[in-house]
Amino acid sequence: MHAWEAVQQSLNYIEEHLSENIRTEKLANVAALSPYYYQRLFKRLVKKPVNEYVKLRRLEKASDALKSKEKRIIDVALENGFTDHANFTRAFKEAYDMTPDEYRRCPVMLNHFIKPDLLLKYTTVDEDIPVITDGIVIEVTRRTVDEPRTFIGIEGEVPGTELLGGKSTGIATTGLIWDEFHNHKSSIQQLLPKGNELGILYMGKAREGCCTYMAGAEATIDIKAEEYASYTLPSGEYVVCGFEAESFEELIGTAIFKAYAFMENYLKKKGLTCGGFVAEMYYNSYPDTSYMELWLPLDNSQKILKTQKKWDNTNGAFKPSIETIKAYVGSILFDSLCTFVETQYQVKPVLEYSKCSLQYGWNIKYKKSGRSLCTLYPMEGYFIALIVIGERERVEAEMTLPLFTEYLQQLYHETKIGMGQKWLMIHVTDQKILEDVKQCIAIRRGRR
Repeated sequence: MHAWEAVQQSLNYIEEHLSENIRTEKLANVAALSPYYYQRLFKRLVKKPVNEYVKLRRLEKASDALKSKEKRIIDVALENGFTDHANFTRAFKEAYDMTPDEYRRCPVMLNHFIKPDLLLKYTTVDEDIPVITDGIVIEVTRRTVDEPRTFIGIEGEVPGTELLGGKSTGIATTGLIWDEFHNHKSSIQQLLPKGNELGILYMGKAREGCCTYMAGAEATIDIKAEEYASYTLPSGEYVVCGFEAESFEELIGTAIFKAYAFMENYLKKKGLTCGGFVAEMYYNSYPDTSYMELWLPLDNSQKILKTQKKWDNTNGAFKPSIETIKAYVGSILFDSLCTFVETQYQVKPVLEYSKCSLQYGWNIKYKKSGRSLCTLYPMEGYFIALIVIGERERVEAEMTLPLFTEYLQQLYHETKIGMGQKWLMIHVTDQKILEDVKQCIAIRRGRR
């Protein structure tokens, strides 16, 4: 079992026993870890201490119960794991900047710290293949918009802390913007009768630390409403993440944050870069379920680069230059690692053509004193770093392993030993994985 799977089991246990007294020792036992290591691993993966996380999850359940006035506030508190009225009120006020009584009298949309689905960090699927995870269905497709689409609505500023993907609490600014739009929607004559609603996040004129968010609906493209905000979805290619949930409340709460987390991981692993906005497209044509889509525009510079690539990495008859390989990869991470290895270890790159089953085609090798440090395989938008961990490096590598990313830890455990060595094929898609590679090279070289 991977470390994240162990923690996920404890997260599932917490969700099922929120009304009970949850002890850390019990959670560690569920995860089959020592209490000390479990708490360290939990904070690293969930970004909150165990007790703080449990409190925040109880607050979400309690806020749902407060919408109904059938139960007293004290009863809601006790049924959701709080010891008394004062403790509950203090925790609610700290999280949402309002008391339970104030919320009950005037319910607003709240940001909650959602239950993480750690699987989303380690799952990458091909396009047009649905993924079912923790109660929601996610599917990634490509779409091309041939003609621009205009949307009219209400815009406002959203603090950056609200954009952490279900990891912050408070009154949802985006919810207030949607409420205002729906109050005005019937008076906006330019809207199409059956047009989609759209929430769009972009910089606009927002202050530092904030972004602009517009809630609106599709309108006639050549007509603007001066008293309202408008945004034109440009023509071009988009990566679209469609997802559905059992209810609209779950769709705009838990599901959307999980979809954002999934897409962040998806784009990194696919080596894709997106443009300067994200659109949330809402549909009314799914009566049996709640459905929406995230639209992410592919970066224009990336598309231009893609059309300019002429080099065939598998063509052994044509030896490329270093510059050709760097242009093919198109990642500053690749340039950064090459510069690091060449300056840190005083070595020069050697181009080789490989017919090895691990990775076919041209690659760059770095050796020091006849010993391989790493081999870099160029891919479109990212690269693979091969680092061999032999018998003499294994002890140090496994002692250092808890400090690596979860991706590298999982890769290390899944890589089989052959002839006394682990051949780690590391897909370098972000800065954290790049730092893992640098540490592995240092272990390979020896830091004694």
